[in-house]
Amino acid sequence: MTPFSLAAFLKFLLGVLLLQGATVLLVMTALNADLQKSGWLIVSLGILIGVIAAFWFTAITSHANQRSFTKASEKFNRQRDYLRRQAEKEKTREIRNSHEQILRETRRVQTRSTLKTGLALAGVAGLGVILLFTQFMTLGLLAVSATGGAILGYGFRARQFPAISQEQGAAGKLPGPAAGKQRAIEAERVVSPDKSG
Repeated sequence: MTPFSLAAFLKFLLGVLLLQGATVLLVMTALNADLQKSGWLIVSLGILIGVIAAFWFTAITSHANQRSFTKASEKFNRQRDYLRRQAEKEKTREIRNSHEQILRETRRVQTRSTLKTGLALAGVAGLGVILLFTQFMTLGLLAVSATGGAILGYGFRARQFPAISQEQGAAGKLPGPAAGKQRAIEAERVVSPDKSG
């Protein structure tokens, strides 16, 4: 149903008034004329007035329909654009929400992985500190045992050779046994200088 249009109403009213005026003029002409001679002319004139009025009203109706169609099309386009904008807003909102949710999940996963990595690194650092202290203790034990071994080695060697006597402190003489005496050390023989050989 087309809405009421004042412009179309005025056009129809003007057309109806013109049609009524033409009809009155036609009737007045028919009353004053001889219908025997000009009857066909009056009938033709009435048909012509009817055809012109029909074209007039058809044009008014077509224009009103076109105008109604244009208004309906504009309204439909506005509604379609409104729905499209609403859909775009909803789509943008959904994309933003999903993006924020992905960011939250990513942060949560990164926080968890950072915490796990931090704990793992702290464990490795603690193990390294323990190994470091163990290594220092091992080095200390190595130093103590090397020192003890050196002391024992020097003590054993000191027992093999007697201490330097107080009288043999002259310069140019080596400490040790008197010349001419032979002393055998395990697996070693000292040969006196008298024998040539």
